[in-house]
Amino acid sequence: MGFESTYHWVDPIFTGIVFGTVMATLISICYYSLISVCAYTSLFILMCVSGLKLYTYVMVTFLKKETANPIAKYTGMDVTIAPERVNEIANKATTKLNSSILELRRLFLVENMMDSIKFGLSLWVLTYIGSWFNAMTLIIMSWICLFSIPKIYLNNKAQIDPVLDQVKAKITEVSGKVFALIPQGKAAAEKKEE
Repeated sequence: MGFESTYHWVDPIFTGIVFGTVMATLISICYYSLISVCAYTSLFILMCVSGLKLYTYVMVTFLKKETANPIAKYTGMDVTIAPERVNEIANKATTKLNSSILELRRLFLVENMMDSIKFGLSLWVLTYIGSWFNAMTLIIMSWICLFSIPKIYLNNKAQIDPVLDQVKAKITEVSGKVFALIPQGKAAAEKKEE
């Protein structure tokens, strides 16, 4: 099952477990240190597995009832990560990181005035977002949006698409007007007309 089918709620039980587990972990990290959350979670899992092992042992040894071991299917599970997969992920991450660094250099050195202005406005908006929310709150909100917005969009696609087209048209219109006001933009517009 791919991640896309998970956040589209194809299997509601599996999606609920994934969403709930990560959400509980994120909320726990808000109130406790990451080390404490990891330690308590690991301790809880260890206690659950020990309880299941003890239950199976008591059922088989003392009560002479044949009970299937619920953990048996996980015993032989392959939990190793293939070196090829690690190399593939590292190569993709390096490519993304390098392109991000090059893009940041381009924006900070104002190679394109319009793009740098958009970047500056984005940074300015981020200062306000940072004053309203801390990073953990934004991560939790992003997690909730990841599991709700795609499903809302799929259920209301016919109503949402025309509105999105109108918004895109307005953004294009406004950015064209702003770009025309900038000296570098005027020169580019005149070249297009020629």
